[in-house]
Amino acid sequence: MERRPTPQETADIIKIMKNDHRHILALFQVYLGTEADSRQPIVDDILQRLADHFEWEERLFSEDHRFQEQGTAVIRRVLLDHEEVKAMIQELRQAETDDDESMDQFFEDMMQTVRVHFHGEERDLIPLFDTMTASPGG
Repeated sequence: MERRPTPQETADIIKIMKNDHRHILALFQVYLGTEADSRQPIVDDILQRLADHFEWEERLFSEDHRFQEQGTAVIRRVLLDHEEVKAMIQELRQAETDDDESMDQFFEDMMQTVRVHFHGEERDLIPLFDTMTASPGG
């Protein structure tokens, strides 16, 4: 019989996910409140935290087959969102432009995409995870 996460482990996973979301969203506010010529370290931190968060979630999905069995549509949407944001991260990391204004706008577009993504995860993914771990057959 396969090992199921305990309720405490489920709570820990959800807590980690929500904490990551809150921390990244707080960094968005720091970014917005920082002078444009001082933002690069904040941008670098945000991009790394997003990459780490996505990697952690994707590993979680791949290690627990129940996500594929019970949450196919939700997981597919989450992974598509990840791909979209990862492409934006890659573009930001490779940008060699003197047009700071256009990069700021692109970064702010990415922030909005991430906000919507986090909202979707908290609306759809976290309840799915709760349901999967609470159901006796799940």
